[in-house]
Amino acid sequence: MPRPADTAPGPTAADITRRYIDEHPAIRDCLAWDVINFTALARRILEEKGLRNEEAVTVACRRYQRQMQKESHADERLMEVIRGSRIEVRTKVAMINARNDWEVLLRVDEAAGELLKDRRHLLQLIQGQGALTILLEDDLLPSVISGLGKDHVIQIHRGLASLTIRSPLSIVETPGVLAYLANALARRGINALEIVSSHTESTFVLEESELLNAFQLVGEMIHHDANDNGPGPESRKRP
Repeated sequence: MPRPADTAPGPTAADITRRYIDEHPAIRDCLAWDVINFTALARRILEEKGLRNEEAVTVACRRYQRQMQKESHADERLMEVIRGSRIEVRTKVAMINARNDWEVLLRVDEAAGELLKDRRHLLQLIQGQGALTILLEDDLLPSVISGLGKDHVIQIHRGLASLTIRSPLSIVETPGVLAYLANALARRGINALEIVSSHTESTFVLEESELLNAFQLVGEMIHHDANDNGPGPESRKRP
C-alpha cells in the first residue's frame, strides 16, 4: 500500500470551479458585471465536470466573484494604461519564418544591414526556439529572401498589416494589458499571426483584411470616456 505522504489529494469542488471560470472568459466577465444566475452556472459546472455538490459549487462561484471585486482596482489601472495609449498601423507587411541558426542571422544582417540604418523601414527579428520570424515591408521581401537563400525559408506570409499600441511607461508595472488586448481581438474573431511586445509597445500582426476591424476595436477601448477626459490619443497610419 502507498504511504499517506505519497497519495496527493485531488482537486476540490472549489478548485474545479475556479479553473472552469478561468477557462471561460465570458463567464468571468458576467461575474464581474454581476449579471449571472449562480444556480444556473453551478448546475452547468456540475453537469460538465461531473460534480455532485451544487451548494459547494455555488459558494465557490460567489467567492470567486468577491475575489474579483477586490481585484477591480488592478482592472482600473489596466484600463488607464489602455486609455493613455495611441495606435500606429502599417500596411503592406510581410513575414518570413526561417530556420533558427547563426548562419541565418548572419545572412539577415548582411542582406538588410543598410536597411537597418533607415528607421522608416520595418525590419524586426523575433528569435524563437525552433524558428526565426522576420517582419518586414513587402517590397523588401525579394532582397531579404535572396540574401537568406530559399533553403533557409520555412514559410512566407504576404498581405499583412501591423497594429502597434504605444502605451505609457506604466504598462511595465501593470499586469495583463497585452493579454487583455489579445483577448479582445480574439473575441472579435481577429487572428493575430504574431504578437510582439517591446518595452511599451505591443504589436499585433494581422491579415490586412482584418486591420480596419482591429483598429476600430482598439480605438474604441482607447477612446473610452473620451467625452469626459478630453481628446483621445492621436493615431497615425503609415503606408
